[in-house]
Amino acid sequence: MSRSASPQLDNLGLPEELKIKLMEAATRNNRSAAEEAITRLEETFSREDIAEAKAARDALLVELGDVLQTGLAAADDLNEVQASLQKAQKILDAKRAASHPSKENPNAERDKVVNGIDGYGIPDLGE
Repeated sequence: MSRSASPQLDNLGLPEELKIKLMEAATRNNRSAAEEAITRLEETFSREDIAEAKAARDALLVELGDVLQTGLAAADDLNEVQASLQKAQKILDAKRAASHPSKENPNAERDKVVNGIDGYGIPDLGE
């Protein structure tokens, strides 16, 4: 690069081959060699920033996925607990109803036992 279109490039200590490529690119893009070098450096750093941002985004997506999985597992656990509580409530309601005979039939519990409704089949002893 003996024609040294940019003394600034000479001061950078760039290899001759790189100077030639830079000057050719500058000519194609209608820029000075210094403008071409600055533009290319900015693009390089911009790409690095984009790569870092993508890596950070990907890490956040993985973390979000983990949080969502944990949340879904917790929701499943809550659904199981809710179903168990509903079962327990039904059992409790049935026991309460059995221990408090209705006004219409105060002997309902005795009739269940006498008639074998409780599953033991105890016969009526002629009460």
